[in-house]
Amino acid sequence: MTITQDLIDDSLTKLLTDPLIVFGIYIIQVLFIIFCLWIIWGFLLNRVKSNISPELYNALRTLGRATLLLLGLFWIAGEELFIGAAALLGTAIGFASSTTIGNFISGLYLLVTNPFNVGDYIMLPDLKVEGIVEEISINYTKIITPQGVQVSINNQKMLGTTIHNTSIMVPVEAVNKGKITWRDKEGDKFDNIGDVVDILRGIRAKYADKEQEYYLYPLIYNVNPDKYKHSLTKGVLNEAAQKFSGRTVEQITWFLNDRSYNQSSYQINLIVINPYSIFDLTSDILGFLEEKIEEVHKGQ
Repeated sequence: MTITQDLIDDSLTKLLTDPLIVFGIYIIQVLFIIFCLWIIWGFLLNRVKSNISPELYNALRTLGRATLLLLGLFWIAGEELFIGAAALLGTAIGFASSTTIGNFISGLYLLVTNPFNVGDYIMLPDLKVEGIVEEISINYTKIITPQGVQVSINNQKMLGTTIHNTSIMVPVEAVNKGKITWRDKEGDKFDNIGDVVDILRGIRAKYADKEQEYYLYPLIYNVNPDKYKHSLTKGVLNEAAQKFSGRTVEQITWFLNDRSYNQSSYQINLIVINPYSIFDLTSDILGFLEEKIEEVHKGQ
């Protein structure tokens, strides 16, 4: 019995002192610690999730997980191997223009620079996509289009395209009973929305903590100038502005944006609080314009 016990003890001693076994046990210990920290970090983020923006939540979650993974790599590999792995990772990032790593870096950049938020109505003219941002993740930005289709665009492509964000911040002092009063100090209305935006930019810093968010959507309407004269289109646009201004926070305005030999382009400015209302409002206005112009044209 003593000989058997000695053999067992001897075997266990050799087993537990084997470098490979020792390293394996060390890895399990490190992974357990990282797992516990991972769970704790997720728990803390969920506690404050309702008090922070979705973008900040995604950024903190991703940065926390990346930090824990790097920490685990440092513990397991040691300083020298960690430096080598970091150098290799840096090289990989340099050549990752069309890989998941490239999307990851682009996603972090979007979250930090914050060119748009979840819920904003954005327009991507280069990609011929527009709609409301539903989610900003590390790899993709998800947009719901006016057709009700969810489009996922990789963040690397988002970073390299033109982004028009329709969101505007208006000082509370410029809001009167839910109606934006676009007036200058003499009480005269501004001629176009560009003047308004310039004024708002100038006083934005003064009322940085007292702002209301609105969405200014530039609805484009094109007509054939040979078939529909400007005077005819002007009357129909004014009628549409009167009809649909009850669904916006301010009287709808429009102006002739561009004109060529075969097309006149009009921009109709719609200012709303809820970006989802843009979907139905633009469809209704365009339908009304088509019906009225055809009606007037037939009566000539």
